[in-house]
Amino acid sequence: MSDRLALANAIEDAGIERSKASRIASVIFDAIHQNVATKADVQASEAALRAEMAAVKAELKADIQTVRNEVAAVRSDMARMQDRIVIRLSGVMVVLLGLLFAALRYLPPH
Repeated sequence: MSDRLALANAIEDAGIERSKASRIASVIFDAIHQNVATKADVQASEAALRAEMAAVKAELKADIQTVRNEVAAVRSDMARMQDRIVIRLSGVMVVLLGLLFAALRYLPPH
């Protein structure tokens, strides 16, 4: 109330009559109070944001764990594929060496 009175006095000092200055001060304060957040509003917003951040954090942790599991699965698949490739290449080398030795055996000497 004292702020409203101080504002009304300042407006009156500027040359506006007292009744009009009081009305202007009331309108200004009503407009301010309708658009200003209270401490309870700020605390409620803070609590909501903290809850949302906690939910996002939990979701992010779950997503990270999912990605880690997928990476481990891909590494395992790659290791199995590497083993298969080594086995197949070894088989091809044995066959080619067998063909080479057979060809050397049946070729006439120079």
